[in-house]
Amino acid sequence: MTLRTGVVGAGIVAGNNHFPALARNPRTTLAAICDTDSERAAEAAAEYGARAYADAESMLDEVPLDWVHVATPVQTHFDLARLAVERGVPVTVQKPATATRAELEELVDLAGARDVPVSVVHNWLYYPVMREVRRRVAVGEIGPVRAVRTTVTGEGRPDETYRGSWVLDLPGGSLEEGMAHPLYLTLALGGLPRDESAVDVLTRSTDEYDHGVEYDGVQLQYVGRNDELCSITFLAGSSRGTSVRVFGADGSIAVDFPSMTIDARNAEAGPYHFWNERFRRNVECARDAVEAGARNLRKYARERVEDDLGVHLAESPDGHYYLFDRTARALEAGEAPPRGIEESRWALALVERVREAATERER
Repeated sequence: MTLRTGVVGAGIVAGNNHFPALARNPRTTLAAICDTDSERAAEAAAEYGARAYADAESMLDEVPLDWVHVATPVQTHFDLARLAVERGVPVTVQKPATATRAELEELVDLAGARDVPVSVVHNWLYYPVMREVRRRVAVGEIGPVRAVRTTVTGEGRPDETYRGSWVLDLPGGSLEEGMAHPLYLTLALGGLPRDESAVDVLTRSTDEYDHGVEYDGVQLQYVGRNDELCSITFLAGSSRGTSVRVFGADGSIAVDFPSMTIDARNAEAGPYHFWNERFRRNVECARDAVEAGARNLRKYARERVEDDLGVHLAESPDGHYYLFDRTARALEAGEAPPRGIEESRWALALVERVREAATERER
C-alpha cells in the first residue's frame, strides 16, 4: 500500500520537486493537488493523474490522505499545516517551517497532542556530496568537530525574485527566503547553539531597496553545545558560490557546491611554506578536482536515467526525492521523519535574530 499524498501549492518548488518526486516514488501516490489558482491546480493534476482543488480544507475533507506536503509562501505554512495536523494527517512543510517561532511552537504543540509527525524540507543536506561529507564527519574521519564555516554568496538583489511578490514581504526579501539553507547546513554539521546568548549577528545594506527590504548581507556566528565555533556569511551580490568547511581535531573537510568538490585536509600535514608540502597539496587539489569531475558525471548520468525512464533511483542525486523517500519510509514504519524539529526551531530562531539585528541597525 502506498502513501496517498496531497500537495498544497502548485508553483515552482512543487512543480520542479514535489510532484515528480512523489509521482516517481513507489511508496507514494500523488492523489491531490491544491492551489488557489484553480487553473494551475487543474493543469498539474491533469499531468499527474491527481484530483485538483482550489481550497485546502476541501481537499483534506474529500480525499483520504496519508501525507500532506505544503509548498506555498512561508506566510501560509502555519495555517495550512495546522489543517492537516487537526485531521491527523502527517505533514511535510517547505523551508522555513513557518514565518515565526511562535507559529512553529503552536504547530509542534498541536502535532504532539495528536501524535502527528511534522517535518521540514532541508533538502541541501541530501545532495550526494553533502551525504558523503556528513558520513565522513559522522564516522570520525576528522575527529571531534571544532568549527564550521558556511558561506553563500551571489544570491542577486534582495528586492528581485522569480518566486512571487510574497518574497518581498519578508524583511530580507529574496535573501531571507533562501536563508534557511546555510542555517540548517551549519546546524546539522556544527550542532545547535549552546543558548541564545551564544549567538551574534551583524547585518548590512549596501543599497536602498524597494518594498522595504532591510538588509542584503548577514554575518552570523554562534558557539555550539560542545564549544563548536560556527559562522555563516550570506550575501546578495558578489560572485555566486556556496561552500562549507568543517574543522575537526584531526583534520578538516570542505565542499564547494558549484563544482561538487570535496577537499579533505589532515591535521598532521606539514607546514605549507615547505616546497614539498606545497607540491603535495597541489597533487591533492588536482586529485580532488578529478574526483569531483567523476562525481558530476555520475550525477548527470543518474539524472538522465531518471528523466528518460520517469523514475528515481534509490540513491537519487535529487535531494528532494532522497529526503521524501526517507520520510515516506519513516511514516510507513511509524517512526519519526528525518531531521528533528529542533533543527527547524533553531533555524527560525536565527532568522529572527537577523531580523532584530537589521531593525536595530536602521534605528
